[in-house]
Amino acid sequence: MTEAQIKSAGGFSSVASVFLAGLIGGAAINFFLPLPIWPGVWIKALGLIPLAVGVLLFVSARAAFRRHKTALMVWTPSTELVQDGPYGFSRNPIYLAFSSMYLGAALIFDSLYILIMLVIVVILFDRTQIPREERYLQERFGEEFTRYKTRVRRWI
Repeated sequence: MTEAQIKSAGGFSSVASVFLAGLIGGAAINFFLPLPIWPGVWIKALGLIPLAVGVLLFVSARAAFRRHKTALMVWTPSTELVQDGPYGFSRNPIYLAFSSMYLGAALIFDSLYILIMLVIVVILFDRTQIPREERYLQERFGEEFTRYKTRVRRWI
């Protein structure tokens, strides 16, 4: 894959921006037209669980990249296929972490709009961003990535 193709795959900041834009969009709609998931304080407290899980998963995924001394940013060529830590059960633990934190925010804000935006963002990533990244990894790591895909699911 050429450097231009790597850059066109997007980067960590663009990934975070899409998740953040969806979250802000859902929150803005909710501000003007509140639509609760389930009224009550317990739903907000319940949101702390996926939020905490997402933070821990993100930290763990970044640590796996550091251990292997390979690039996390998709615009930088990968030197190694990370398969341990959270990458042992998900090929996309960072997207899974963002989704979990996003779910936590939807529950904390008790907003059906934020939850709907999460579904849209996840579908968008599953259909566009992840396939581009997987094509790059297939070209870069060949049979090693093929074996990894048969062992580890895309999400969970």
